[in-house]
Amino acid sequence: MAIDRRRRRRRTTGESAFALARQFTLAAISDGAETGKGKGTLIEPAWDGHRVLVTRVGDDVRITAHDHRDWTKTFPNAARAIGKLAAQKVALDGVVCVLDERGVPSFERLRAAVASGSAVGEAMIMCWDLLWEGDDDLRGKPLVERRARLAKLLGAGTTSLMPSQALDGTLARVLEAAAPLGLRGVVSRSLDGDYSAAWCSHPTTAERIDWQRSLSPPPPLSNADKVLYPRDGICKRDIIGYYQDVAPLLVAHLLDRPVVVQRWPDGIDEFDWYQHRMPPRAPDYLRAAWVDGVRRIVIENSDALLWMANQAGLTYHGFTSRLSSLESPDYAMIDLDPGERTTWPDLVEIALAVRRVLELLDLPSVVKTSGQRGIHILVPLAPGHTFEHAEELGRGISKLLLRLLPDKITEAPEKKDRHGKLLIDHKQYMAKTLVVPYSLRGADGATVSTPVAWDELTPKLDPRAFTLRTVRARLDAKGDLAAPLLRGGAQLASALAQLRAQ
Repeated sequence: MAIDRRRRRRRTTGESAFALARQFTLAAISDGAETGKGKGTLIEPAWDGHRVLVTRVGDDVRITAHDHRDWTKTFPNAARAIGKLAAQKVALDGVVCVLDERGVPSFERLRAAVASGSAVGEAMIMCWDLLWEGDDDLRGKPLVERRARLAKLLGAGTTSLMPSQALDGTLARVLEAAAPLGLRGVVSRSLDGDYSAAWCSHPTTAERIDWQRSLSPPPPLSNADKVLYPRDGICKRDIIGYYQDVAPLLVAHLLDRPVVVQRWPDGIDEFDWYQHRMPPRAPDYLRAAWVDGVRRIVIENSDALLWMANQAGLTYHGFTSRLSSLESPDYAMIDLDPGERTTWPDLVEIALAVRRVLELLDLPSVVKTSGQRGIHILVPLAPGHTFEHAEELGRGISKLLLRLLPDKITEAPEKKDRHGKLLIDHKQYMAKTLVVPYSLRGADGATVSTPVAWDELTPKLDPRAFTLRTVRARLDAKGDLAAPLLRGGAQLASALAQLRAQ
């Protein structure tokens, strides 16, 4: 009988290195005060590389970035070294590095090697911490114990996988010695702390250490002259230019917020689709986050925004809550969706009626055009509110206005049941999205969802005047009228009590 000599994978059914990786979030590193004093602190180099989470289950190995982007095939020698460890199940926090001609880690050398598109065989992983070994989750153990187990697991290390070096002395002396060696700084941690305890970053120069650097090349501009708005002659170059200009304000409304990107690869007259999941082969400055089993897109810098715009991403629909507080919305929304019979003066009348109710309830609000026919009215909320609270507010206001304007307003969810009336959409839940301020829409004129001051909202206002070609000058003149959404503040308890009494 023939014998199958193929190596069997040593992992339990249902387990994988990727599944293990999803249980971890790399600890944040913050700018630190002078904490590196005495024997209770570990000081080690701020390795000039790219931070990674390393996991292994049996023969299955994964090297991922903070957002679980897979770098395993890019660093094959490091992956093989991980596969040879004695522990069959392990998770490590470390930094992947490439050395320059002086033997000093160089991020620029690493990025150039990755950009070549070939496997980076010379890369090594400097291991800062051991998060899991065997059957033991070590995150709750003190650092001194985790480091002792890390040293035992790695031994002296290999050319591809090494324990990070502890540096002796006070923080001041270590920094003084580190600068001539070409090190960008050090990281300090309490030896008594668990994995969630503070990680403090200390540079050797006046410039702070950047832990968010990207290994990916800058966002490209491909097919720059491809027209996406045919009746306006607006091409991809124009769209990239617009998003480059508004990125400082728009990105602030996307930070830490899952986003759905509406794409028109062949222009607004052709097929469009909604990108919920992280695109394959996306750059590492485009962040991903797992939400309810979906690897969602998170845009937190201008490069990420421009990369998506280059993929013909015209419209950005954001969650109303952030990853750090998914169950708690940042604002309650009242979406005025006009029907066939709704005129612009009708829409303005209803929006002003909503504002009047909010004023009577002593609640602040931000109003913006949808970029199409509608109006969005948003109430910035203090932390701790639920989607049920937000929906109850919208529902209470809707019922009041339905009594006042029954010929113009409906709550019917189905369009066929609305009879041309305006829908006050007050539904609120975690995965419901709203077009973010300053996002383009796939409509003639390249209209923009634009915040306005309440005194601007009159029957004479033309929402079609807010376009790719006009909004930049408006921002220079008026600034971000949606900024209150970033500050929050409103408490709903009193308002909800008043609405319940109606």
